[in-house]
Amino acid sequence: MNFEQTVKFLFGRQNGKKSSLALVKKTAENMGLFPLGFKAVHIAGTNGKGTAACALGAILKDAGFKTGVFTSPHIETPLERIKINGDLISKRDFAKAVSLVKEKQAGELNFFETITLAALSHFKNKKVDIAVLECGIGGLLDSTNIVDADICLITSVDLDHCSMLGASLREIAFQKSGIIKKNSSVICGALAKEALETVKKSARQAGALLIKTGRIKNLRQNFKKLESSFDFEGEKFRTKIMGAAQNGNIALAFKTASLLGINAETAKSALAKFTMPCRFEVIKVKRGKYLIKDGAHNPAAFRELVKTYKNSLFYKPDNTLILACSKGHDYKSLCAIAERSFKNILLVCPDKNRNIETEILLKCFNKNIKISVLRDISSFNPDRFRGNIIAAGSFYLASALRKQFS
Repeated sequence: MNFEQTVKFLFGRQNGKKSSLALVKKTAENMGLFPLGFKAVHIAGTNGKGTAACALGAILKDAGFKTGVFTSPHIETPLERIKINGDLISKRDFAKAVSLVKEKQAGELNFFETITLAALSHFKNKKVDIAVLECGIGGLLDSTNIVDADICLITSVDLDHCSMLGASLREIAFQKSGIIKKNSSVICGALAKEALETVKKSARQAGALLIKTGRIKNLRQNFKKLESSFDFEGEKFRTKIMGAAQNGNIALAFKTASLLGINAETAKSALAKFTMPCRFEVIKVKRGKYLIKDGAHNPAAFRELVKTYKNSLFYKPDNTLILACSKGHDYKSLCAIAERSFKNILLVCPDKNRNIETEILLKCFNKNIKISVLRDISSFNPDRFRGNIIAAGSFYLASALRKQFS
């Protein structure tokens, strides 16, 4: 398959049924993936795992390691999901890796399972020193969990994907702590009591070393320069990432790097340069008017976005929120937060296969705020709306807007 055929093949499996982990592992064996030949860091969490993964990848690169990073979702192209030292996999290598999965599959795999194995194959072929792997959903039954990671990182535990992972923090934490391997090291962020108890139990049963980190302190945000600074475990940091939660993820990447023996100055230097798309990404549309894009797609992430936004110099009472909601998430709670936080809301459905229809979203709102619907996101014109524009609720919305505003 060439690249175009590969993308068509993959997206044809986007809504495919999830396979058993045994089938994914059997396919990996058929591909000759084991032993992988590289160390691995495995990251699970309700929110923040993508930021933590990419931040850790940036540190490892600057420390001299050939580093593979596997993340999801992508913004513009599936090539973004597989990187080595920050560089996207080539179209040729992508097609080659996916074709091998297709040829050796032990049964029909879905989109995420296929691309997971393609990433592992690419990393092995390119002889990376270490790979940072972000879970898709959950952890215990996620296709990335065929890897025996040396270090496991759990960024956060909150209510999301409840129909698949459970309706309580304890149940969700059980799924996420399913990535913990025997005799591995486990780093976790500040978790709620019942989630932490579950992670502790899983670590104890696996004979794993559990390392709990504290919260960041003295967070200072300069919205003119779009820079943050904070203190963490005796060190002072400066980053281009905004928001307390996201900087907490930066701190987790630093802690993981420390466990890997990377000195603090190297790590802090890498983090000072690090950026992430669609994490409070500010784009100047015209003089005095800004578009802020964020991938916040569940209530916990959306609450953090609103908190950061309201503390920023971009906040104005009459600003407009462009809202799309992804399927599989608690869109009703997300809409409730949006309604409390914005006077003007523009509903969109950029991808009918992955996003909730605007007609369904409309039913979640009262009539005492201004709600409008945009049928085609490509026709969005910020000049038609007062104040700054905040776009959130779905990475698919971020993707659509990224093609218009960069």
